Amino acid sequence: MRERGVSTVGAVVLVGLAGTLATVMAMDWMVVDVRTPAPDAMHMRIPVPLVAARVATAFIPEEATHDAEVPPELRQQRELVLAALRSLAHGPDTTLVSVVAPDARVEVTKKGDLLRIVVDADDANVHCAVPIDGVLEALDEWDWQTFDPDMVLDVLADAPMGEMVRVEADDGTRVVITMW
Repeated sequence: MRERGVSTVGAVVLVGLAGTLATVMAMDWMVVDVRTPAPDAMHMRIPVPLVAARVATAFIPEEATHDAEVPPELRQQRELVLAALRSLAHGPDTTLVSVVAPDARVEVTKKGDLLRIVVDADDANVHCAVPIDGVLEALDEWDWQTFDPDMVLDVLADAPMGEMVRVEADDGTRVVITMW
């Protein structure tokens, strides 16, 4: 008589592992990479599944967001803000802002679905890519009453894979946020 129990258990374990791996790979991930220079050099790479961040925001006490009330003047501009973002999203690629000063350069450009922000200053360089559609969707679904931390996660979930934020300070400190 042939024993089937061992092969069945192995198959169940294999299917369970494959399902877990597929679930993990299908999730949106954000990787935060922080490096600091010597003498107290540190390098941390922290992978964060966005679903875990969403669960964490559910535990933020409601009282914590009461201080972040939206001014009535901003609430009145909701439709104007959304229309401007829709126009920006459907418009051609262009440079929106370009400022050059003796100690810094600031440039904001629209390229595809991204708003790219570059700040090159004497003490730091910042490069950021913000998904316009993600911002538009988050603001459209928002109640415009108090700040909602889930809005940030909505924007991150819409971000393309790759580097989203890079900050490099002149002391050698570097922070990079990458979407996976």
